[in-house]
Amino acid sequence: MLAIMFLPVVVYFFTHGEITEYGAKPLEREFQIVMSSSLINFWVSIIGQLIAIIIMSDLLASEIDRGTMRLLLVKPIKKSEIVLGKFFAGMSSLAILYGLPFLVMQIYSTLLYKAGFEGITTTFNDLLFALGVTLLLLGSLGAFSMLLSVAIARPLYASLASFAVIFVVQYILPNLPFFDDPERFNLSYQIGVLLKKSFTLHTGLDIYKGDPNVSATFFLSVIILGIIFTLLAIYRKEYEG
Repeated sequence: MLAIMFLPVVVYFFTHGEITEYGAKPLEREFQIVMSSSLINFWVSIIGQLIAIIIMSDLLASEIDRGTMRLLLVKPIKKSEIVLGKFFAGMSSLAILYGLPFLVMQIYSTLLYKAGFEGITTTFNDLLFALGVTLLLLGSLGAFSMLLSVAIARPLYASLASFAVIFVVQYILPNLPFFDDPERFNLSYQIGVLLKKSFTLHTGLDIYKGDPNVSATFFLSVIILGIIFTLLAIYRKEYEG
């Protein structure tokens, strides 16, 4: 999975255009353009979403499927600690999986523009913001996948079911005639909406219509509700072991 995540970095290595201006300011603008393009077209596209779903669906479903969930529940820890611990473990994995390619992209771009340490510090906030936006969107997918995995209790089936539901919500339901602006239901589109709050040098993001604050609130709400309903499902489910 990590090798797949480095694909945009490899593509940029071979396809970056001719550089006519060096320094921290041109670097920052280029970094915003490259990061937003890679996020929208690859890192949070179907491939990125599927990877996140596979990771997050396995967290609880594998415990239930193997019968080890019952062992966890008899230990002196709260069910909420199990759910939150699994969720944050999955998010930590995603942070590493995406953070390393982001960091390599930043370092390579800095060397390319001969910006030195100033280039690193100039683009550091952009890197953190891009990672935060990525984890926010993928975290909402992850919370939903965890909820579904408790009900299905088979990692593979849970992943497939989660992906099927998310695919329908993004690409099929919005095309019904009573939905306006169907592209806004796509996570790749929402990445553009969120990024334009901080990636102000990349004016191309203006084509993504929407309020970044509203989008951020929505995805954060999905995460919170997903965790709450997952916890409720854990309480109601009976386990064999």
